[in-house]
Amino acid sequence: MSLIGTGFLTIFSFVFLISIVVVIHELGHYWAGRICGVHAEAFSMGFGPTIASWRDKRGTVWRIAAFPLGGYVKFLGDAGAASEPDTEKLEEIRKRMGPDADRCYHFKPLWQRAFVTAAGPIANFILAIFIFASLALALGGPAYQPPVVGTVAEDSAAADAGFQVGDRIVAINGTGIDSFDDIVTEVVWRPGEEMRFDIERAGEMMVLRAAPRSTEVEDRFGGTRTLGRIGLGSVTTPPLRDSYNPITAIGYGVDRTWTAVSMTARYVIRVVTGRVSPELLNGPVGIATAAGQTAVTSVEAGGNAGESTFLLLVNLVHLAGFLSVGLGLVNLLPIPILDGGHLVYYAYEAVARRPLSMKAQAIGFRVGLALVLGMMLVATWNDLNYLLGQIF
Repeated sequence: MSLIGTGFLTIFSFVFLISIVVVIHELGHYWAGRICGVHAEAFSMGFGPTIASWRDKRGTVWRIAAFPLGGYVKFLGDAGAASEPDTEKLEEIRKRMGPDADRCYHFKPLWQRAFVTAAGPIANFILAIFIFASLALALGGPAYQPPVVGTVAEDSAAADAGFQVGDRIVAINGTGIDSFDDIVTEVVWRPGEEMRFDIERAGEMMVLRAAPRSTEVEDRFGGTRTLGRIGLGSVTTPPLRDSYNPITAIGYGVDRTWTAVSMTARYVIRVVTGRVSPELLNGPVGIATAAGQTAVTSVEAGGNAGESTFLLLVNLVHLAGFLSVGLGLVNLLPIPILDGGHLVYYAYEAVARRPLSMKAQAIGFRVGLALVLGMMLVATWNDLNYLLGQIF
């Protein structure tokens, strides 16, 4: 594929992914606001100059902007009360707004404000469940390999620990293992960390301990990442592909989403506490790179235009499911400028029976902004290192 074609596909795929997950996130806030009687003044799909707009019967202005990289919802009173949260200021704003104050987010009961805030991340998790369930129902589940050891690499951590061909791995560090993919998922982000493996060998249960070794792995795109490797291979029998009905597909979607949430949350916690390297954190550049790689391989895998288009949409939608989980989790971090930070403020208000002071919230927002910018810098550094690894 030409450089121009690759660039176009990358831009299209990145915009497609970001637009879906961010707009759904904001729609979560919007619908929760409507349920609680909060008036939304505007809902924007994208940023920048307005291309088209219309006002619905509730008075909400819906707009499509020039730069389709996400979106936002603006509730009544956001411009004033969001930055002036103490009791005296809120009362002043209530008097100024008059009857409209009843439709203002900032004057709603605490539980309703918390619900509206949490609805964005919740919408992302629901979207992920819907995507994984729909793909499983339409296409069947992914290829399944049992968690049985097929090969043990020489001079590897697994060989040193005493693994043998035929061992069935039942649990890792207390987490149940259902497939060989689960083993890889638990190991890749834990290089150097000793792990407990509960295995079944010849009908008997036993425990082995091994620490994945830090290994530089080159992917099929020429980039490299440092991952944990233990030296185990799966069995060579043909993998099984599951079929689903509507009920079992939903169950699969929930399980897939929970697995992604659990793994991502545990990794982020270990990064924050300094127990693992933040090398696997990715930012917008990394998302664009992954989107472009997925798009190019999908188009090239198709035998004709129809197949290429089908594979492109399926694989991008699948990637959107994981991106939606990531966006939901990031927004739940207890950082003041994120949804999770607002929920922390509401928890304080519930305990203290009064909002946190304006000064304290202002300090929190500054600290939160610094933390988010720091995370973005680390993620962007990781993304650029990966891209440079493809070139040099």
